[in-house]
Amino acid sequence: MGLTPVSVLAPPAQVAEDPQGLRSVSIAASVLDCFAAHAVLGATQVARELGVAKSTACRMLSALAVGGLLERAGAGRYRLSLRVFELGLLAAERTPVRDVARLLLVELQDQLSEMVQLAVPVAGHVVYIDRYGSNPRLGLQLSGEVLRRVPGYSSSSGRVLAAFDERIMQDTLAVPRRKHTPFTITDTERLQRVLRTARVAGWVGSREEFTPGYSSVAAPVLVPGPDGRFGARPAAAISVVGPTARILGLRKDFIVASVCRAARRTGVLLAQATEGY
Repeated sequence: MGLTPVSVLAPPAQVAEDPQGLRSVSIAASVLDCFAAHAVLGATQVARELGVAKSTACRMLSALAVGGLLERAGAGRYRLSLRVFELGLLAAERTPVRDVARLLLVELQDQLSEMVQLAVPVAGHVVYIDRYGSNPRLGLQLSGEVLRRVPGYSSSSGRVLAAFDERIMQDTLAVPRRKHTPFTITDTERLQRVLRTARVAGWVGSREEFTPGYSSVAAPVLVPGPDGRFGARPAAAISVVGPTARILGLRKDFIVASVCRAARRTGVLLAQATEGY
């Protein structure tokens, strides 16, 4: 079973009536998901993880390589190609919340003189799709640098997203946890208490849990649920990171209020920008 080519001229009904082709696309997407946890894979391991025949896995890997999404690593093994990274950059650049938040992030950075970041949830992690400021210790010298990925459990952005969304919380708690620093919270019960507190407070902090000496606070960018009938859901998180004494010291209340205000304003603008889509 190979990938079924679909002509761009084919009418929608023809595509919808091709369950074999849709199944092939679904399997191909699952194959790509396997590379989230493994740098290099062969057909045997892919077949085992997905529960498909080895011949199916082999054809899918080959088709994805022909399509430019994978590249051959030798001995029948494959790895993700830079084309995937290129598509990721495009996705980050075209995310509606990034356009809406840009001026507010710049304003927040000017106000606080600390690194400010915009993050979205991805499989129990957070990916920073925009940031402004500089901090050589953290390796964040470029304004607008994107696609830095960190575990949600040790990130204030990840925690505040999980606090306001049950699915994100489940994904976050499912990620294998380790101590990045002596202060990283890895205990499930303690993490759940942190998330409950964040839900009530509307923000959350992280004290030196990912990088020694550096802490952060984050607030969720909330937008209405489908048709406005359900509770608000988090589309992203805005955070501020810097030396612990500056973030969680005498200016803590001011920083928290500033981050929460920027997140609320971003949520309102995002809801207006995406209304009708």
